[in-house]
Amino acid sequence: MISANRFQRSRKLRIGILAWSALLLAAITPHAARAQYLHPKITKNEVTVRKVVILPAKVDVVRDSMKGPEGMAAESEELSGRVEKAVADVLANSKHITTLSAPAPSGAGDAQGKYTVADMQTRFDELLPKVMKKRKDVKQGRFSIGDEVLNLNLDKSADAIVFIRGRGQKLTSGKQTFVLLVGGKPAYLVMQIGIVDAHTGEVLLYTDPVFTGDPTTAVNRLHQALENGFKKLPAAQ
Repeated sequence: MISANRFQRSRKLRIGILAWSALLLAAITPHAARAQYLHPKITKNEVTVRKVVILPAKVDVVRDSMKGPEGMAAESEELSGRVEKAVADVLANSKHITTLSAPAPSGAGDAQGKYTVADMQTRFDELLPKVMKKRKDVKQGRFSIGDEVLNLNLDKSADAIVFIRGRGQKLTSGKQTFVLLVGGKPAYLVMQIGIVDAHTGEVLLYTDPVFTGDPTTAVNRLHQALENGFKKLPAAQ
């Protein structure tokens, strides 16, 4: 009987933890359900994304302990590169979309090229809060960073530019125990990804995939979240 009671308590604890994790996942980004929003040009097959250029991702992660959060600059930089590669892999394997090399300025134009990339990144950062506030307006074709994207001088075969942002946290062992027993946000990663027309600057797709767990070590969970995030994007023919 004691063994059975222990089993029941253990089972209830596992169920409780799973339910709590689901609630915490929803609490991370409470303003909208996870979804993808596509420009009418995509849904009406007026534009097909076959080749993209992915600009450097910006993903910030912090370590949350009982003393509070602290920055993880090196881990954030490494994670940014890993998310960028994962996006390219998922687009290639799931959507047959080719990732082209980003422009690599050299010589006298090097400074100007870096400035142009930085300017496009800033334009996306300024537009992102508006997109997040009214995601459904992507379906109306209301968002654009402007045709200044042409200044990037990308490969002429490029159809779109991919912008990646993200934020997340990992927990120390002490904070993990505290979260399970008392409550609080779990380890997680939330991404904001925009695919922008390489010729007009229009936002063709916005998606914000999310997963729980340590973002600095996640591999399968990262890929699964991205696959779900790009589910509605038509595959290249």
